[in-house]
Amino acid sequence: MKLIVFVVGAYVPLAASWTTSGSKGTLSVESMDHCVSHAEKFITEPLRKGRAIERAMDHCALDNKVDDKNFVCPHYKELLIGALRRESTQTEFSAKSFCDVTETYVSQLGDAAKIPNMGKGEGFLFELTKHCQPIVLSSFGKGVKTLTAKKAPDFWYALCMNQDCAHFLPSRTRWCKHDHSPTHSAQVCEAVRVFAQDEVYVNPDLNKELDSEQVCSIYDDFVEDAHINVGSYLHVVHGTKDHPVPSPENKQRALDSARMSNEAKSHSIRDTAGTKPVKPVKSAAAKEVPAVLLALVGLAGLWA
Repeated sequence: MKLIVFVVGAYVPLAASWTTSGSKGTLSVESMDHCVSHAEKFITEPLRKGRAIERAMDHCALDNKVDDKNFVCPHYKELLIGALRRESTQTEFSAKSFCDVTETYVSQLGDAAKIPNMGKGEGFLFELTKHCQPIVLSSFGKGVKTLTAKKAPDFWYALCMNQDCAHFLPSRTRWCKHDHSPTHSAQVCEAVRVFAQDEVYVNPDLNKELDSEQVCSIYDDFVEDAHINVGSYLHVVHGTKDHPVPSPENKQRALDSARMSNEAKSHSIRDTAGTKPVKPVKSAAAKEVPAVLLALVGLAGLWA
C-alpha cells in the first residue's frame, strides 16, 4: 500500500450531518449462524473484548483450515479491533453478541469505496476520479491550497459524514440540495478517520502541509486497506476460498507463523494453568525418616 508520512495532532472534530446506516446494514441469518458457530470455538464463556480478540487471533493462528494463516490473521485481528473499538472494556461478549458486532461492522465497511464523488470501483480496482482533488481543495477554505497533516483525520471524517455537502458544519450547508439515501454508514467515516490517524503517526512532523492530491491518496489507501481486512475476515470466519492479502516473502511468512503459533500456545498454557498451588506428596520412604533418626540417636547414646 502507498503511505503518506506525517503525524496527527489535536483538532476539534466538525459536526456531522447524518448518522444513519448505509445500504449494507441487513445481515442474513445464515451469515450470523455461520459466525456464531465459528466464534463458539474460542468463546466458551463470557469474555471482555480484549480477551475475545486474543482468543480469536489464537484460534486463527492454530486453525489448519485457514490457508496462509501466517499473514491473513493479522488483518483479521485488525478488523476485529476496528469492530469493537467503541465497545466498553467492561462488556462481556458471548459468541452471539461478538458476532452481532463484527458481522454488522463487516457489512458496513463493505461500503468503504462509496463516499460520493471520490472514486469508482471497489477494492484493488478502486480509482480516484478527477472530482476528488477539486472537492478536497474547495473544502480547505477560500484561498487555502494545503491542509496541515494533523488535521487530516478529522477533515476526512467530516467530509465523509457530510457526503455531498463537503466538510462544513450543518449550519453552513443550507446551500446543499442533494437528497438521497445515505451511501455509507457512520462506521465508514470512523474507519477512515482511524486509518488517517495511523498513517499520520509514522512521522513526527505535525505541521507538514499536504496538498489535495496527498489528501485524496489517504482515501485511496483506506479503500484498499478496508478491502484487505474485510476479505481476511470472510476467509477466516466464513471460509471463503480466496482472500486479497498480498503474500510476503516465504521466510517472513514462516517467522510470522511460528511467532503467532507460539503466542497462541503460551496463551493456552496460561489460561489452563491450575489456580491452586501444588502440594508436595510425602512418599513412604519419607514417612520412615523419623523412626530411623530415633534409632540412630539411641545408638549414639549407647556408644556414649
